[in-house]
Amino acid sequence: MTQGTQFLMVKDSASMNILPDDLAAYLAADWQVQGMRYSEGGEGLDTTSQVLMVNGPDAIYVRPGSVAAYRAAGYHVEQIIYGASAIPINAQAGNLIFLDTPAFASAEVGTVDATTLVVTFSTEVASADFASGVTIKINTVSQTIESATLQTDQLVVYYVIPAVVNGDTVTWEYTAGSIVSAVDGSMLEDVSAQEVTNNVAAE
Repeated sequence: MTQGTQFLMVKDSASMNILPDDLAAYLAADWQVQGMRYSEGGEGLDTTSQVLMVNGPDAIYVRPGSVAAYRAAGYHVEQIIYGASAIPINAQAGNLIFLDTPAFASAEVGTVDATTLVVTFSTEVASADFASGVTIKINTVSQTIESATLQTDQLVVYYVIPAVVNGDTVTWEYTAGSIVSAVDGSMLEDVSAQEVTNNVAAE
């Protein structure tokens, strides 16, 4: 179930979570924004707000959908200027949460070698076992995954499988459970069988 974007509001000793549609009314009643949590993918849809990102002496305002990329480059969130009303929300102790849900982006085999299937994700990922929940098939036959290794950019995983030959049909699929976003822990959902680009040269 997708989590909707919410704001944590405080007034005196009271606090509550509200939805964006209710924000103006609470602000008019002298509630203060303590924090916010974007919905899964919600930051990508927010093209109005600006996020102040800082890395040492460098500072830049970016759209919410660009936060993950800047975090990967060493920046951290300092403040959100939210919506057309430009409501400032300062970052403090994890009060600004971006659900950077990972997704399958692409897969190919043959560029590294005929036994290395390269899967690329939409954002940085983490897992105790990148082979868990994964099924790789060659010509509809499930293959043994000898190893699954996350690369240094955290976007790419190398799966070592039996050798693929030119013309083989290769697929990669996944049942949710073990692979999560390295940014915020949101889970990679089920991925139906995706065709892998076969770049193995003809002999």
